[in-house]
Amino acid sequence: MLVPIACCRKLRVKLLTMSIYKNIAIAVLFFFLGQMSHGQAIQNSPPIEKPIYIEGFTYPKFDDLSHYAWSRLNFRMVEGTELGLGVEHYRRYDADRFMVALRVKQQVFEKSYLLGGYQKEWDLYNKGQGRPNPMPRQELFFGVEYEARPNMLLEAQMVRPTGVDPGFYSIGLEGVGSHIRLGTKMRF
Repeated sequence: MLVPIACCRKLRVKLLTMSIYKNIAIAVLFFFLGQMSHGQAIQNSPPIEKPIYIEGFTYPKFDDLSHYAWSRLNFRMVEGTELGLGVEHYRRYDADRFMVALRVKQQVFEKSYLLGGYQKEWDLYNKGQGRPNPMPRQELFFGVEYEARPNMLLEAQMVRPTGVDPGFYSIGLEGVGSHIRLGTKMRF
């Protein structure tokens, strides 16, 4: 009678260890099935583009009197069309300028845009008088923008002065009327 009891105990231990391994295998199987089904049930939707976004740039101050800052508030009106309000401030020892620009940007092709707008520039230094020039420099501009690579834009604009001559020119363009402006932008 002792032999069958010992044999039953071995069988019972064997059954328990098999059921533990079986339970672990089933638990692991359900875990992986749950992970796979959870990943399929939740779809990653593309990020929603906000209708208003801000671009901006500022150079560090090299001394107390020299700095440059630029920013633009853009508003997506309809698909492929943006309206932007830009501000630029440039100061150095012999000049202090402030410019406001209104720009419309229209997507033409997948990576190409037409842009145009109007800008006013004030001479805050006013040839050493210490008060702003009351008459701003007014300009119209139009051009193209091309996304050469992801997050790298090339821009070419034709700028034409309008209105009454304020008696000053844009910095670096002394004596120049209409001109072409080339630029690059990188997004971070």
